[in-house]
Order: sequence, then C-alpha cells, then structure tokens
Amino acid sequence: MQYRELGKSGLKVSSMGIGCRGFGRKDVSTADCTTTVKLAIDSGINFFDTADIYGDGRSEELLAKGLAGQPRDRYILATKGGSERLPGVGERQNGTPEHLRKSLEQSLRRLRTDHIDLYQLHNPDPAVPLDVTAGAFARLVDEGKVRFVGVSNMSKGQLSEWLSYIPGTVSIQLSYSLAEPAKADDLCKDHGFEGLSLIPWAPLFMGWLVNPPSIQEQRQGLAAMFSDEFIYALNALCAEVRRVSEEHETDPAVVALAYVLACSEVATVPVGCVSPVHLVKNLRAFDISLTPSDLKTLREASHSMPPPEVMVELPVVEALCNGLVAVLPVGAKIRVSVAVAPGDKLMVNMWDLSLKAGSLRP
Repeated sequence: MQYRELGKSGLKVSSMGIGCRGFGRKDVSTADCTTTVKLAIDSGINFFDTADIYGDGRSEELLAKGLAGQPRDRYILATKGGSERLPGVGERQNGTPEHLRKSLEQSLRRLRTDHIDLYQLHNPDPAVPLDVTAGAFARLVDEGKVRFVGVSNMSKGQLSEWLSYIPGTVSIQLSYSLAEPAKADDLCKDHGFEGLSLIPWAPLFMGWLVNPPSIQEQRQGLAAMFSDEFIYALNALCAEVRRVSEEHETDPAVVALAYVLACSEVATVPVGCVSPVHLVKNLRAFDISLTPSDLKTLREASHSMPPPEVMVELPVVEALCNGLVAVLPVGAKIRVSVAVAPGDKLMVNMWDLSLKAGSLRP
C-alpha cells in the first residue's frame, strides 16, 4: 500500500481509502460491511470516509463496529457535517453552528471515539454566511474534538473565502473521475490546491465507467435524465478505458481508479466498497502502472466529455435571505442572483445544484 500526506497535516493516508456511503443501505449486508473494514485494515488501508447522513447515521455505526479492537492510531476517521435529512423530502444543507455541534457530538458517539481526524463540511449552506460556518469548525478544533478540517463540494470562490478563515484546511472533496475532470482541473490551473489535498468522490462515476448506460436501448431512471450527447461521449470514453484495461489484462474499474490515483493532488481515493469481493477487486489498481501513452490517451478522451447535467425545472418552495436563497422540493437550498418567491420556477442542474442562467420563470 502506498501512503501520501494529507495536505500539510503530517498525516500519512493510504492512497486507497474506504468510502462508506453504502454502509447501512437496506440492500447491503451488515456482516459484509464490517468484514470489509477488517480486511481493509489488514491490507494496509488506514483512511475511512463517511458522513453523519449516510444511512441516517448507520454508516458511522457499522464503521465503528468494523474498527472495534483496532488501536486508535492505526486508522484515520474522516466524516462530514453540514447536511441534514428531512423526513419525506430529502437532504439539505445546514451550516449553522448549532447544527454542526449537535452533528459532531452524534458522530463521536456513533464512531465510538473522542475525536475526528478529518471533519469536513459536507456542503456549503447558501443561507448561512461562510465565516459563521467556518467559525463553528474552528471552535471544534480548539476543543480537541477535531484534529483537521476539510471541505467538500465548494466552488473556487467559496474555497478561497473559506481559506481566509481557516488557512489550515487540509483537503477538499470534489467529484473527480475520467467522466468529470473539470472541477479538479479548474482548481489545478490556478494553483488552487496549494497546500490542500484532493479527495475524489465518484471516481468510477456511479459505476458507469465500467457499465455505461446503453446508447441503443431506452434508458431508465437517472440515466434517462442525461443528454444523448453525454451518454454517447461516456460510451466512447468507456471504450478507451476497456481498450487500455485489455492491454494490461485487468478490469476497466482498475484502470479508471489508477488514472485518478495518477493525479499528484490526490491524497487518497475512498472507493465505495460494501463487500470483501469489491475491496479485493479495487486493490488491483495498485498493481498496474499506466504508461505516459495510456495517460495521454485517457486524458484526451476524458477532456472531450461534456459536463454532466441533470436539468430539472423545479418550483421554489420557500424563499430565504430576502429571496436570494431558494428552497427546492427536494430540500436543498440554492443561491440565486435575482430575488425569487414561492411558486417561481427554476431550471436546476441536480448533478451539482447549479442554476441555469436566466432560468427564472414566474
């Protein structure tokens, strides 16, 4: 197992981590989850990434169960706060100090520990000033309940502001894969990762880099919400991934993960493993070395991808901050440039909660 420094924390994290989003799902075996954690430790993996809302807290509980009996300095716990689940609605951001403190205390209890190694802001709350949220994180560090701070799903501007409040922030989580390189590339251009490590989420793009949606058959569910242009480009990209994997006599997932690991800004890739079989398969990404020619071919195919979009027209359920923050039916909040009122309609890209310019309709 390779180890890389997490930002400027001094912590050495395994370059492959375990992403625990799937822990606690109804279709996932509890025994498989805990066995996967134990096997990960035995394989040299020391980084485990979860969040308070994964499985409504069940993910953190199962992770703690899998880690039971291990010396505390043998693993690094990363969890997130700043989102909440609303019964019958969905998830929404909540960056208030009161919510963050309550969430952290609950995470400490579920994880059976007295401190979190990396506490990350899950999503910025557009209804709460960033300095207020950052102040809450700083206080948790001062109290010794959090060792290091990370962020997730921030724009370049938000990250710059956040760093002015907590310059010691060590990491940022962004969606980063062959299918979606743009956000990480954008930060790289302006040295946005200076002192920070990238922790990618969705490195296999929901598994579609291995099994892409069909371009011939009628697509269902989420796949039906992406444009034909995106699905065609994704299939072309996957063909290149398969070609490279065949040359290396390995699986496409291994190549896709190896490509992400080749990024120098990446400290660790928390792979969503919910069974020992998944873990063993993904560990193969460390057994191959992509050649400069492989990387060039994959990079060119990756950069030809259009940005992922899931465009949906949604009504404003509630307006906050003098109408400049809209609450959507799914619970999420989104900042708008023109004041809105309940009942107004917005065209929203649900993939990253961005607003299509000029989409406001009364």
